[in-house]
Amino acid sequence: MAVKKQSLLHTLLSFHRYIGLSVAIVAIYLSVTGILLNHTNDIGIDKNYINSPTVLGWYGISHPDYLNGHPLDEHWISKWNDDIYFNQKIIGQSTNPLRGATSTQHFYALATSETIWLITIDGDIIEKLNAPGEKLGDIIRFGQQNKFIVIKTEQGLFKADADLVSWQAIEDNDIIWSKENTLPADLSSAIFTQGHSISWERVLLDLHSGRIVKGGIILIDLAGVLLILLAVTGTIIWYKRRRRNAA
Repeated sequence: MAVKKQSLLHTLLSFHRYIGLSVAIVAIYLSVTGILLNHTNDIGIDKNYINSPTVLGWYGISHPDYLNGHPLDEHWISKWNDDIYFNQKIIGQSTNPLRGATSTQHFYALATSETIWLITIDGDIIEKLNAPGEKLGDIIRFGQQNKFIVIKTEQGLFKADADLVSWQAIEDNDIIWSKENTLPADLSSAIFTQGHSISWERVLLDLHSGRIVKGGIILIDLAGVLLILLAVTGTIIWYKRRRRNAA
């Protein structure tokens, strides 16, 4: 009987040892990622966004090499997906294409194909106006003539009054049209990163849970089961040794 108990204890010790070796790396991995997750605010990774194409590709996120927009004095108006940006600040959403941006006597203005937005010099929205689409058609180009807003539609060129209430047909004289240009590289990167990226906290959370790779969740679950077996076999070994020593 004593030999049998000794053999069982030896089997448990071997099993316990191999389980420990099997899950040691995973246990360290979970411990490190878990500790970091507890201190994401302290180390700032909750607000640190990823711009690595490789990492973003894991999440199915991609973006072009550059972004186009409309210069407005020292500012930029641009649109990425459905978000409209004043520099790198999101000021609203629109599913319609951006047609341009210009300055007037008292405010800035931008236009989509169906709306005209009046904004302050700091990028705050004053008002959104429906373009005179039913009467004049959708906006194709956007600009200004002597600081009065001008639009081009399929029906021609029209200039608004100071209150943007009435429109009159005009000739193409001295119109300053909004022109699309490539945004500075740092601004494009900031827009991509801010509006259409993920934080390092999210990546760390997915690393911890195993969701970062295919089959990772199963691997973490298996490691959890092995850790339970490690605790159970460790407890049994301790109990048997205690009884043996007491005897």
